[in-house]
Amino acid sequence: MTPNWQVSPLTGDNAGNNAGNSGNSLANNRVTVAAPDTAIAARGQRTNQEGTYQVKETTLRIRLAPSVTVDAVLREPVGATGKRPGCLFIHGAGTGKAHTVYGDIASAMASAGIVTLVPDKRMDNYSTFQRDYTAMARDYVTSLNVLKSRSNVDASRVGLYAESEGTWIASVMTHDHPDLAFMILTSPPVVPGRRQMAMAASNYMTYIGAPEPMVRNVAKFISMDFSMLGLRYADFPAERYLDALTMPLLVNYGTEDLSMPIEQGATMLREHAHQAGNDNVTVRYYPANHQMRVGARTSQPGLPLDESYTHDLENWVNAVAAGASADDWSTPMIAGTQPHQRLAVPKTTTPGLIRSLPVLLILLALAPLCLLVGALGSLVLALTHRRRRRGAQDDRHGSFGAGIAGLLVANAITVVASMAGLLAYLARTVSAALALRNDASALSAGWMALRALALLSIVAFAWLLVRFAENRLAREPEHLPAQNSAPVVAAGFGHCLVLGSLTFSAMFSLVSLAFWGLFTL
Repeated sequence: MTPNWQVSPLTGDNAGNNAGNSGNSLANNRVTVAAPDTAIAARGQRTNQEGTYQVKETTLRIRLAPSVTVDAVLREPVGATGKRPGCLFIHGAGTGKAHTVYGDIASAMASAGIVTLVPDKRMDNYSTFQRDYTAMARDYVTSLNVLKSRSNVDASRVGLYAESEGTWIASVMTHDHPDLAFMILTSPPVVPGRRQMAMAASNYMTYIGAPEPMVRNVAKFISMDFSMLGLRYADFPAERYLDALTMPLLVNYGTEDLSMPIEQGATMLREHAHQAGNDNVTVRYYPANHQMRVGARTSQPGLPLDESYTHDLENWVNAVAAGASADDWSTPMIAGTQPHQRLAVPKTTTPGLIRSLPVLLILLALAPLCLLVGALGSLVLALTHRRRRRGAQDDRHGSFGAGIAGLLVANAITVVASMAGLLAYLARTVSAALALRNDASALSAGWMALRALALLSIVAFAWLLVRFAENRLAREPEHLPAQNSAPVVAAGFGHCLVLGSLTFSAMFSLVSLAFWGLFTL
């Protein structure tokens, strides 16, 4: 059931994307910072610093479609002379309202003389299961044109700020609008979401102390076809749009972020930009989480930004707007906290034996369904047997062979215990992974208990199969064997139905346990 790929440790050989092999190829290099200080400065330039201007905040209404209008928050530096550089903000996953996100970053940039615009995310065509990044890019272009049209904005010096999922949208926009003055990519996944999530989920599982078979389960699950839920955006061809990185580029990663390819991503972006003739790529690493905030690895309300983050953004944007090229920087192109990306993004995610989520769900559902049929059948048989005995009728309507009823009960118990235990274990694992909570002791003990249940399930099932092989079925009550003749497993339609239902329940349960690696060393 395991596919032919796995998430492996990041090495120098797999750090890049093998996008090409020019004289300045970066494909086989891990990232090494040149200095721990993230400060950004260009030679001969003195840029406006944060707090230079008061900030005026205005709410705009932007029409994206005839029936769709969104709010947008415009922040302008009060008293700044001349036409100013502008920056459009693009939402990542999990955010949508202009008034509740990017306020600290956009306000800080405006106070340094940069006009910023944060629009609402359009939500009528965006959900957990359905997302169209190309359509979202078109909507953001509408907002981009609104920013460019402001009387105090220099349209030739307007660029983008995007985080996480939003960096895919930004990449689409640059592909269609190469005249953008600059692009800031914070926590960019760079690769398609399915490949990025394979690495991220493996990182999470390792961090929380999950057993190795559970870590390997990531490859089985991530590679499946999820089209029944939508989720086609998981295979969005992100790398297709990296050939248009011709504008100055600032890439930011948090070294506490387990979800992003913090070394591979930067390497790939620099490589693709270089192939497009652009070496003006600045990379900064902060001791921060996915949102460049400090105090916790996970996203939590109220966490402050890294103290240098907004200052670096403003200095870079103002320097680029003033014309800074790749040769004009007095600070290193790569600086900050030394990153360490433990796992590499896989180059492929082809599925294993179970190729789609529906097949897995059917397998998980069949065990309890067959168990329910067997339980109801047993109840009917018990009631029928009692009624016949009260009526003193012939009881040769069917029966189980010696010991078969006990084996069926044993299999039913192991099915219930193992499936319930598996579901509880998966819930505990997901909870720990989402909270990035190390739960190694409980997960290890739970895994050992599940393996013990799985082994008991095998014994009970094998014992039943041995009895089945030794004996025979009697389909009609009239064919019940006489005393001292060959034994039967079950006789009579009702007893055969119960036997078959509980046998298949045990079988499907074992297959489900096998998928989750309970028999893997």
